[in-house]
Amino acid sequence: MMYNKPMFERERRNRVGQLLLVIALLWMPLTQVQAQDGYEDDMEEEEVERYRVLKVNPFQLGDVSLSYEKMRTNRISNEIAFSYIYRSFLQGDGGLPEDVRVQGAGIRMSQRKYSNKASGKPYGFFHGFVFGYRFMAFEEGVFGLPEHAPGDPDYRLVGRLYQNSLDLSYQLGVQFRLSEHLTAEAAGALGARAKYALAKNAGALLTDNIIGHALVAEDNSAVFVVPAPQLILSVGYAF
Repeated sequence: MMYNKPMFERERRNRVGQLLLVIALLWMPLTQVQAQDGYEDDMEEEEVERYRVLKVNPFQLGDVSLSYEKMRTNRISNEIAFSYIYRSFLQGDGGLPEDVRVQGAGIRMSQRKYSNKASGKPYGFFHGFVFGYRFMAFEEGVFGLPEHAPGDPDYRLVGRLYQNSLDLSYQLGVQFRLSEHLTAEAAGALGARAKYALAKNAGALLTDNIIGHALVAEDNSAVFVVPAPQLILSVGYAF
């Protein structure tokens, strides 16, 4: 079977679009429900200033992220984070994860409910759902196959590995003030991640190398699910 690169690229872009649509459909009902809850909590209170926080996560391994949080009511806030991903993990020898170079991007969206009514200031304990999407393009030859000439009987053409993933988790954390404008945050989240891996003619290489439980496995693609615990430590600027 010949490697039809344009068709393969169109298939990959279609999959990305479908995943982004799923994120939007999942995000909108949650936003409406929690925003309505926040309105009911605060409908009898006077209008207060809504604070915003711009944050970075300097301790994250494998990516660089920037997030923006804005208070919507006295207790409800929305946060969106964008990240550049430069490292990920595959299943290595002996069952241990092996880090590999990638090029990718991610987006994380959450809505938080703070435990105390703090006049629209995002400090104290919080909890809420988190949705995330990640796309990664792995480096060429990531499967480590031996090189053979095209005429060799053992020659095998395997396309570049791409991975789309969708996260759903629930987080608990605390955000506190360091100074007039500086903030710090510590949070933990627990949930699941669904991965869609795509590599032309990869076959069993996908299930042998991608971390997670394979739900569907085909010659060119596979779907996996894996637990996704997260620890978030960030610093920010409130204004």
